[in-house]
Amino acid sequence: MESSIVWIPEELEIALNLKQQFGADAEFVAGGTLLQTNWEKDQPIPLYLISLERITALQGFKKETSEGGPMIQIGALTTLAEIIQNPFFLSNLPLLAEAARSIAAPAVRNRGTIGGNIAGGTGDTIPAFLVMDAHISFVNGTEIQQKPLEDCLKEGILQDGSILVSIDLFETGGQKFFKKVGRREAFTPSVVTIAGSCRVNSNKEMEAIRLAVGGGSNQPCRLEACEKLLHGNILSKELLEKLFLSIMEEFAASSDDFYTADYKKTIAANVIVYEMARFAGQMG
Repeated sequence: MESSIVWIPEELEIALNLKQQFGADAEFVAGGTLLQTNWEKDQPIPLYLISLERITALQGFKKETSEGGPMIQIGALTTLAEIIQNPFFLSNLPLLAEAARSIAAPAVRNRGTIGGNIAGGTGDTIPAFLVMDAHISFVNGTEIQQKPLEDCLKEGILQDGSILVSIDLFETGGQKFFKKVGRREAFTPSVVTIAGSCRVNSNKEMEAIRLAVGGGSNQPCRLEACEKLLHGNILSKELLEKLFLSIMEEFAASSDDFYTADYKKTIAANVIVYEMARFAGQMG
């Protein structure tokens, strides 16, 4: 097997210049867990690997105040294991910790980074980030830019040679849930990953609703039509029935070698309806 040439820059600008120089022959790498999986599937090995592990701008995490209010900024090199184990995340972002805990085995989580899980475009943390209204700071030129994760996914920004610098989370409030449905075998993709959040006002009307799906071969996205169906309404049996049908219609699940799209839609619909009903029960 032919080996790659590994570059280990210490500055963002140098990493970007290397990518521009080598083009399609080069690929950024952090923890390397996704690349290892691809190699095991006999996918081509990039001629050049540009390691990001020494770039300090991608490291660390903090809570601060921004123009949008209180914000938690997570460096893209933060490992999944750190998110699961560090009291900061367990206290401030329990939904993210739950999502990270569902990914692969401990050895993979020790190496895999949160930036890599997002940059691949189908990571299991993405639905959780979508319901937390995550914004992405990235650089593909001379300046760091920030956009909603949802827009980055739609525009393919994370696959165009940009470097993900950090994930920026603003306080959204409300109750949240995360559910990953997968096969028993280790290291296989999830069947479907689901996350949601909701707040109920003094009139018991639902607001600030976010529902997101993804996982496996499914393209991560929010279920915006379903959110609109619920917004401003009081949850009822009739509304839950409509929600089930709306999820079946809106969720563009993909079939694979093991499960049909309809099966994945049904799983997502059942999980979301159950969780919304549970929310209603908890909120009285």
